[in-house]
Amino acid sequence: MSDLQISLLVIGGFMIAGVYLFNWWQERQFRRRTEHAFSREHDDVLLQDAPTQIAAPDERVEPKMHIQPAAAAAARPNVGTSVAAMIDPVIDYVVEVGIRSAADGADVHEELLALAAGWDKPVQVAGYDPGSGEWRETGIGSGRQYSQLRFALQMANRAGCVAQDQLTAFRDAVLKWAARNQGEAKCLNAAEAHATAVQLDRFCANVDIAIGINVMARDGNSFAGTKIRALAESAGLILGPNGVFYARSDHGDILFTLDNHEPVPFVPEQMKTVFTGGITFLLEVPRVDAALRVFDAMLETAGNFTAALDGMLVDDNRSALSDGAIEKIRRQLEGVLAKMEAGQIAAGSARALRLFS
Repeated sequence: MSDLQISLLVIGGFMIAGVYLFNWWQERQFRRRTEHAFSREHDDVLLQDAPTQIAAPDERVEPKMHIQPAAAAAARPNVGTSVAAMIDPVIDYVVEVGIRSAADGADVHEELLALAAGWDKPVQVAGYDPGSGEWRETGIGSGRQYSQLRFALQMANRAGCVAQDQLTAFRDAVLKWAARNQGEAKCLNAAEAHATAVQLDRFCANVDIAIGINVMARDGNSFAGTKIRALAESAGLILGPNGVFYARSDHGDILFTLDNHEPVPFVPEQMKTVFTGGITFLLEVPRVDAALRVFDAMLETAGNFTAALDGMLVDDNRSALSDGAIEKIRRQLEGVLAKMEAGQIAAGSARALRLFS
């Protein structure tokens, strides 16, 4: 073997070692960032006093806090009118592309929507407008041309976290488009992004809770649907076509719901003939801003229903819901809200609404 060959082998060995060390360092830095963002040192309030219970999809939520089933509500891929401002590197896998000749990304947008159709994860596309200094929605029918674009795939929601091969397929589709348009793309490694998605999904599962409060009839009696509807509407709740009453904020956001405790929805056309042994108020904590105040409002409303219907405010064992039990729920709620704040996913925020959908 010549001196030249030996030298090339030595140089090659140093290059391989250098690449290995660089990748190791990047992975170490990534893990530190991930742990800092999602692995807070907080006690899980749902596990302190009793084992966590995971409800089946059709199981009634009782007056306690518990993790909701991940399949309870799965988001569908969509691109809304204001999604450009919602691209969030904390929860989205973002591929940023710079191209020489301006384009709107319409062709790749359609491809990405089709690609993500079976993933239950939203896809978003935004272009940078140098005139306004803002990122705007782009894609099909936008009519604008951009030389800088961002393509984003949400990494987690209630349907679970995105798979690594899905991230890879999404990235590759954007990279091929960028190559066709003589552009350059940059993004996080798919394996690293998937690790982030897993951490994000675990964090969300630990705080995805609901508070349910039951009002039950006494001694085998029942509540008339007409009476329930009258009380609900006087309290500002609106009956939806799905048979659930909704309490909404001034901006139209859902605060809490009122549902039939029995497995029969409150169909508007049948309220005159409906009788039920109980009703359930439900608050989805991650999706509600100022959840403590909303909990108090829901509790007050449930108390008013209890008095008007001559019912009982009860727990899951049909035991009277005492002041001590209510205070315990309040403390648990405070703990979960604090955990979400520490994880930079405040309840009711735009980030939380996307994750818990």
